Amino acid sequence: MGGNRPNWRAWSGYFAARAHRPVPTLGSASVYKSVPDSVAKSLAIFQLGESGGGTIVEQVRHSTWPGIDRHYGDAMALFVKEENRHADILGDCVTALGGSLITNNWTAKLFVSGRRLIGLRLKVLVLLAAEVVGICYYHLMATRLPNSPMKSALTQLVNDEQSHLRFHCDFLRSQTPSIFRRGLFLVAWRLVMTLAAIAVLIDHRHAIQDLGLAPITVLRRWRSYSRLAERLVIDTDRYYQIESWT
Repeated sequence: MGGNRPNWRAWSGYFAARAHRPVPTLGSASVYKSVPDSVAKSLAIFQLGESGGGTIVEQVRHSTWPGIDRHYGDAMALFVKEENRHADILGDCVTALGGSLITNNWTAKLFVSGRRLIGLRLKVLVLLAAEVVGICYYHLMATRLPNSPMKSALTQLVNDEQSHLRFHCDFLRSQTPSIFRRGLFLVAWRLVMTLAAIAVLIDHRHAIQDLGLAPITVLRRWRSYSRLAERLVIDTDRYYQIESWT
């Protein structure tokens, strides 16, 4: 699924093959008594962010831009379905931790509002930023949880988000054929990632602190995946085949 012309049919088949996975069970709540309350509040924010997504599917379906076909629309619809599954998993995590789901949050609203106000290319760029944040945050959180079904569930989310990162990078690479467009992508990407990092570090600061995570550790991991995304989008001479995401 690499190259400068993405194989959207292959991506659609890839997501379809995973579409019917059951939501994992998390076991007894007693396993998670040692987990700080701030973690439930943090995951509730991510749960809200993983919900929705139907608007972008309709936008893709009606797009006439080069590089977009019906198979991309199918793949995007299945991607959104997978994100909604993530919302279900995170909702169960929040409940297992004794927390409550939320319907409003300023960082989630920032991401959603940003996607609604801009065109498809920038909308996918914002989605890509969310994938980078999710990959890093879910992984770091899983490393601090006791061995449990929730730890395994978050690890599964990390693996899913890694494929989502590749999916969105395939699209953005197809939309940046010139040096000028690749330059615009870099400027927009680094601005969005900077704003995302600031927002998440502020909104999730209590969970980060309670889990014993140093902010610099979080930022370094984000920077690593942010630079990976850049290479996957702008390196037209050599498509990076990633063998390990650890």
